[in-house]
Amino acid sequence: SGRFAGRKAIIVKPSEEGTNEKRFAHALVAGIEKYPRKVTKSMSKRKVAKRSNITPFLKVVNYNHLMPTRYVVEMAFDKATLNKETLKDPKK
Repeated sequence: SGRFAGRKAIIVKPSEEGTNEKRFAHALVAGIEKYPRKVTKSMSKRKVAKRSNITPFLKVVNYNHLMPTRYVVEMAFDKATLNKETLKDPKK
């Protein structure tokens, strides 16, 4: 159990050897914290807009807590905006 248990995420930057701060193998992951909910025809536009929100997350996770899949996503990430310094200063 945990806040991000079962959430889908993509590894942005792996770190197999670890760093001075974290001496274990870890990865920077980006994923979806809050998925959009089901929408029906009878709902108002305001309710549809509220239910359609997606909340992302960016987190450093230990490799032991990751469950890899066989799927590979070919995406180009902007390494300047998605990095560990972004986690320290959430206003960015």
